[in-house]
Amino acid sequence: MHDGLQRDRAGIAGEGPVAVSHFAAEVVARLTARDGATHASLREDLVRRLLVAVRSMDRAPFELLKPELRRARVSRVALAELYIPEVARRLGQGWHEDECTFAEVTIGTARLQAILRDIATSWSADEGGMRDGPAVLVLLPPGEQHTLGAMVAVAKLRRLGVSVCLRMSTGPAELRELFGKRRFDAIMISLAHAEMLEVGRKLVKTLKDMTGGRIPVAMGGALFLDGTEMASIPEADIVTNDIEAALQACGLGGSRRRPGRGRA
Repeated sequence: MHDGLQRDRAGIAGEGPVAVSHFAAEVVARLTARDGATHASLREDLVRRLLVAVRSMDRAPFELLKPELRRARVSRVALAELYIPEVARRLGQGWHEDECTFAEVTIGTARLQAILRDIATSWSADEGGMRDGPAVLVLLPPGEQHTLGAMVAVAKLRRLGVSVCLRMSTGPAELRELFGKRRFDAIMISLAHAEMLEVGRKLVKTLKDMTGGRIPVAMGGALFLDGTEMASIPEADIVTNDIEAALQACGLGGSRRRPGRGRA
């Protein structure tokens, strides 16, 4: 077995082998709704070439692939919301089937994140917050490390005109300080691992107490793919992997420009 790592090992979320063993699940969550921009079919040859490119130790294969992606008219939206999640899923599948090494998965994930950051730079709202649209706080609780799935969600939100503040492993004191400086219309939490369910419950309660229940909280992530855990966090306003459904439930759907609501 590659690298001597156990792919089916049980353990706490966040350990290297365990985090990678959940990799396929966490990215296939695709916290993005399939809107008209993402109905385009994936080209298998481009998916395979992108997979080879991101697994390479060299950046050259991806640079060589860029002109072909342009010729095939693969939009930035399709790349961010279709190709990157699919290639990530195949990286995870390759790990489970002993076809990818830990190094290849690590490099591939980092490359996909870099590509996503690059293509999403022009999408409207950024960390600083655009006050002509809704502002959403996206949280990964302490112990969660599925950053690629969260970044796909953040890119989707920003494309929809939502100002996003992404925070990872943020404690109560930091959250209080953040709420003192920033105003948010909604909070979204992403969970990938079953071990984090209780952490998620406590975080929702903390957020509700901290904000007086004025800010709606949406929960999503790979943990909820099959719907079996959705009833486990009744404190959340909605549990879904559909970004647009989450925005709608939080009163933010249907328009890029929204008056403020639910302020902290």
